[in-house]
Amino acid sequence: MTLDEAAVRRFLRMEAVIPAMERALADFSAGRVVQPVRTAVPVADHEGFLFVMPAYAGALGVKLVTLYPRNVGLPTHLATILLFRPETGQLLVTMDGRLITEVRTAAHGCASACGTGPPRGPRQGSAVRQGRAEGARRGPGHRRIPE
Repeated sequence: MTLDEAAVRRFLRMEAVIPAMERALADFSAGRVVQPVRTAVPVADHEGFLFVMPAYAGALGVKLVTLYPRNVGLPTHLATILLFRPETGQLLVTMDGRLITEVRTAAHGCASACGTGPPRGPRQGSAVRQGRAEGARRGPGHRRIPE
């Protein structure tokens, strides 16, 4: 099954994503999620990056994100999410992940800011603007909040 962005938009509801994000943050904090560090593959010839983000928490999936800051007529961030049957590894669905990523980022910020997510240290934070993490808009990696 393949879900393009229009199909994802029909099913994705922020009022459902925020509590799902709260549960995901709690599960991650409790060690119930296998989520290796994101792999970044530079595509230097075209000034882009490919990010690979696998995870297992009862559901098995991987998000592939490309970042091409110089894109014109296309979003700078494009994403695809693949979900697999955890018992067999069989591919279940391929989803356009651009909108999911934007909504998830905003829901993460809401869950964290509302105090329902895991405790955050004084030098950790998320800056959200138009549903995208500001650090991601500027390139790979994250920014520390200045002391």
